[in-house]
Amino acid sequence: SLGYGREIVMLLQHLMQMAYILPPLGSSTAVVRHRMLTMDVSERGGIGTLQTGRQDGLHGTGYHFMPMTAMPNEPSPALVAIAGAYPGLSAQQLLAPQPLPLPEQGRWNYHRLIADGLPGGFVAVPGSSLLVSSPNTVAVVCSSESLGIELADGAVYEVLALIDRSDPATTNPSAMSPKHFYAFSDTDEVVHIRWIEALPQGWRVLGKLLYTQIPFVKRPGSGGGFAEMDDDFEF
Repeated sequence: SLGYGREIVMLLQHLMQMAYILPPLGSSTAVVRHRMLTMDVSERGGIGTLQTGRQDGLHGTGYHFMPMTAMPNEPSPALVAIAGAYPGLSAQQLLAPQPLPLPEQGRWNYHRLIADGLPGGFVAVPGSSLLVSSPNTVAVVCSSESLGIELADGAVYEVLALIDRSDPATTNPSAMSPKHFYAFSDTDEVVHIRWIEALPQGWRVLGKLLYTQIPFVKRPGSGGGFAEMDDDFEF
């Protein structure tokens, strides 16, 4: 998977060439010396052009091969604009950031951030099919306590609520489902992230919660001597 197939073929071809130019058994010392001096040494280090058209010093020349890794064929990590902190977030803050373009699956892209392009900053999150299908998503930095999330050690942490601002319920409140969590704006334009049975009078849907990204938290008492019981153990 690292692309060594072509390099192995080149190496085998070079070994075959070396075997071809070796003198037959019993040849004189002068003949052997002449054959060695006329060997193709174009792949030694230095500046020059190989018969393949590649310059010395590049990958695959002089028996040097770069370490490489390929992106997996899955959603790539993404940069998501931060709308603000919750609780205390306003509807205007949630709707303000312009989303950053997401990279194609298995690729990456580049961002040139200007001074006021993302006033709330941005955060890198793992790629997911949910993000790919919801490009108008922003992140809200929340306290785990404000969302009712309890982590393994009982402490309060910052978590990321990923809000899709293009959910159908934002333009058609009847599309809202009480089974899902949404970012609502009340009559004072204050944001509430929660589920609700029916939309209160004067409230509106600003976006749907795709998921909440939580940090890794080690469970108290884990790793008590048996590797299989440790949170960091991988089968």
